[in-house]
Amino acid sequence: MKKIVFVVLLLLVPVDAAVIVSAGSMQLIEDSPEVDEQQELTIKQAVELANPSALKWNKNAQLLQAINIDLDKSGKLIGSKGKRKHWNISFGVPDTNKYFLVTIHDGKIDQTSDVTVDGTSPYPQKEFIQMNDMKYDSPELLQKALKMGSIYPGNDWAKGYNFMLIKDTERNVPLLLVIGWNRDQTKMEAAGFNASTGEYIKPN
Repeated sequence: MKKIVFVVLLLLVPVDAAVIVSAGSMQLIEDSPEVDEQQELTIKQAVELANPSALKWNKNAQLLQAINIDLDKSGKLIGSKGKRKHWNISFGVPDTNKYFLVTIHDGKIDQTSDVTVDGTSPYPQKEFIQMNDMKYDSPELLQKALKMGSIYPGNDWAKGYNFMLIKDTERNVPLLLVIGWNRDQTKMEAAGFNASTGEYIKPN
């Protein structure tokens, strides 16, 4: 659980790509069609929206992880339908250190960034998630998590219900996490599910 919380701390915050990459490697998406500012996406929809940009960046790109960004104003209804407006979707190329980030704001692609860092270790194939392995989506897995009775929406930070998709390399499954807080808002809680089977998996 401590490992999961640490990863969430790193990824829930917005990424200022201008700080970590040069202007030449960052592409602002200006010609995307306008969408309703209230539009929300499930985690699967966010990944599917981001995937074409990743394949345009590199035809061998595969999904590494997806997580919503904590940009919404306070409110317990945030994420209550298993959807969020803001996402970071990360891709890489197996057995290389190539890394690509797609940022979604208000349900549309806002920015794409090649954030490859020279000298970093390559990403092994076992860390990637295949698109056709995502059989279950965040709305239905949120309902499963709520029935367990231990996860409550966040109030001030990591607001509402949050969602993260990563590869559990120890169990070799795509792990979809539903993240919230305990009743007293003193500790983050997460329920994990196999995104291929919907089976509950206790987070490490």
